[in-house]
Amino acid sequence: MRRLAAGVMALALMAASIGAGTARAAGPKAYVGLFKDDAVAVIDTTQNRVVATIPVPKGPHGLVVTPDGGKVYVSSDGASTVSVIDTASDRVTGSIDVGANPHGLAISSDGKKVLVAGYGSSRALVIDTTTDRVVGQIAVPQVHNGTIAPDGRRAWVASQKQGATALAILDLQTFTQVGAVPLDKTPRALDVSPDGKRVYFTLAGVNAIQVLDTATNQILAQIPVGASPHQAPPTLDGRWALAAVQGPGELSILDTASNTLAATVPVGTLPHWIAIASDGRTAWVANEGSNDVSVVDLAKRTVIATIAVGNAPRKIAVQPIAAPRAAAARKGAKAVTIAGVAYTDHGTRDISTQGVVKMEADDYYFGPTFLRGKPGQRVRLRIENESSTLHNITIPGQQIDRDILPKQTIEVDVTVPASGAVAFMCKFHGPVGMNGQIVAVEGKIGAAR
Repeated sequence: MRRLAAGVMALALMAASIGAGTARAAGPKAYVGLFKDDAVAVIDTTQNRVVATIPVPKGPHGLVVTPDGGKVYVSSDGASTVSVIDTASDRVTGSIDVGANPHGLAISSDGKKVLVAGYGSSRALVIDTTTDRVVGQIAVPQVHNGTIAPDGRRAWVASQKQGATALAILDLQTFTQVGAVPLDKTPRALDVSPDGKRVYFTLAGVNAIQVLDTATNQILAQIPVGASPHQAPPTLDGRWALAAVQGPGELSILDTASNTLAATVPVGTLPHWIAIASDGRTAWVANEGSNDVSVVDLAKRTVIATIAVGNAPRKIAVQPIAAPRAAAARKGAKAVTIAGVAYTDHGTRDISTQGVVKMEADDYYFGPTFLRGKPGQRVRLRIENESSTLHNITIPGQQIDRDILPKQTIEVDVTVPASGAVAFMCKFHGPVGMNGQIVAVEGKIGAAR
């Protein structure tokens, strides 16, 4: 009987193990690089549990997810490759040779570029995510981590070469270094603000977050936190930055308007990296020392779950809350892609006889999505944010960039183009389909200027 019971228990454990590796996630998934397990853990963020483990080459160090949630890129410090994971199957579908010891990865806001910090090769490399090939490289001594400007044109990377520590400024169009910020200490992690005006970064041995003004390349503030801060990414609305502070094991919440510490949330041991939900409500903190991930409710400023994930979790990234097709299905709309841009289509309206047009902004779409008017017509858009999420309308061609607070209404004056179409978008949620077009009546909905 004892042997039979042991056998039944073994079978049950085996079934549970198989189920954990093959279960489908009910919601967006978070991906966690397990540095000592040579694997990536997949977390279902709805159920707060690991649903799969994906083997990758030795020492997963950098990890990013594309804005559409479809692919994950993972660099391996103990190899010379970046692995490509298909999130539909949670399998490695490609491997990109980038040279020895690739460290951190960064992805552009449009998802078209992945920046690789090639520590061992002393090169910053750029991967085209359409072809999954390296399309450019720039010499940077012992480059460790990096971040890309919202427009995808510039990048800042941490050069850790002893005696020449600096933030190198890169032009990603010409693949050249165009500037540098010399530093007395070794730079660690860095993240750019949503408007591109600030870079938040950390220095070894300095218990404060550094705030760089990207217009002047001067450090304009230092925000004191606990011992050994590692990373400080801003939220998508730019109101807060979240710092992983390794000494006390806490998440620091920084007010970016005043450059002050607003709150701290105890998490696990040696927090290494942070992923932030696209709606700004939740953060996931990978705790390298306690082998778990802390799930933090940012409004309540408390840990609401702790998920055991495996050995030495370092980098973590999360899929958007609602990818375009999921958002469209939920709202009864359709998802379309035009010239490589995703739209959650909530209809087309003829505005040619209107002076004021009412629109809604919601999670995550504009309604109507396409506006058709007379060439050169001036019109006022009255946009109501019907959600509890901060949204924005940006029209690059008409110098418009306005935030729309939850449950508030704004007005902006726009001009119908003389021909063709101009694009508008939410600068926070454009990657998940919150885009639109203003189209001249004789024009066709298509590639927007």
